[in-house]
Amino acid sequence: MNSNNSYLKVLPGAVLVLMVAIVARYAHFMIQINGTNPVSDVIIAILIGIGLRSFIGVPSNLQAGIEFSMKKVLKLAIILLGLGLNISAAIATGGRALMIIIVCVIIALVLMHRIGKLLGLSEKLSVLIGVGTSICGTTAIVAVAPAIKSEDTDVAYSVATITLFGVLAIFAYPVIGALLKMSDMQFGTWAGTAINETAQVVAAGFAYSEEAGKIATVVKLTRTVLLAPLVVILGYFFARKDVSTGRERVNLKAIFPWFVLGFFAMALARTFGDNLFGTWPLWDTALAYVSISAKFLIVMAMVGVGLMSDFTKMRSVGLKPFIGGFVAALIMGVLSITLIYILQIG
Repeated sequence: MNSNNSYLKVLPGAVLVLMVAIVARYAHFMIQINGTNPVSDVIIAILIGIGLRSFIGVPSNLQAGIEFSMKKVLKLAIILLGLGLNISAAIATGGRALMIIIVCVIIALVLMHRIGKLLGLSEKLSVLIGVGTSICGTTAIVAVAPAIKSEDTDVAYSVATITLFGVLAIFAYPVIGALLKMSDMQFGTWAGTAINETAQVVAAGFAYSEEAGKIATVVKLTRTVLLAPLVVILGYFFARKDVSTGRERVNLKAIFPWFVLGFFAMALARTFGDNLFGTWPLWDTALAYVSISAKFLIVMAMVGVGLMSDFTKMRSVGLKPFIGGFVAALIMGVLSITLIYILQIG
């Protein structure tokens, strides 16, 4: 009974997301310049979602289905994307970016701590904006907040800040990448390293190109795995700093991004499948259908991102957290692209 109720709760919002995703795909194919489709379907999906939210509004009974599409459907899409990569290529891509990721995370956290002091932000708010920018957006903020015992207002401010600059990055990064004539490897590494949320990384990556989208996804998943040890380190640091609150045990099982394992399992299946069935036409056909399905699921998730981007709530946050978030996002973007060129990735 409970399970049926949960399905019924999700269904209306999921149907809306599905319909908008179909419209976005159709619009993508219809908008042509010189025989090419210049506007990505993921960008169209986000814009339609933002437009619906801003001008019509989203009824409360649709929220569950929209959140389901934005989170669960996106994770399924990412897992299916694993079938598009050989396991050795996936590991090599993540490995090449690991040094950049670690350097960017450390520098972003340290500098955000200093910037927060200059702006008069609380230490915990600065940490939340720092981890949201450097690791994986809202997921990192929600995971770190209880470990450092931050206030609810700090969580709200940091989530609003991260969301704003993440959405802006979806539109700005592909333009900058095109102006700099970045290769798919360079752009995918840059997007996967510097953009906040997994959904935002996927959107920007696939807006640039399909190959860049796959690379950005692998790099982002590598970065997301760092969340678990970071939560432990920050929890320990703040517990020692404020011994009066005591130290709560961190549930690593709850915060670990298990869908990452699903992605690499699919990449492993692709490797074995190529070896066993590589000469079978049916194998290539199956992979093609999985790829098409994964891309459509991504478009659905991006509709959810647009529908959940409530910019009106951000007005109450104030300028200081936004200034801190902007500086943190700028640091991540400039530092990561600099390291990409220095290390000659791509």
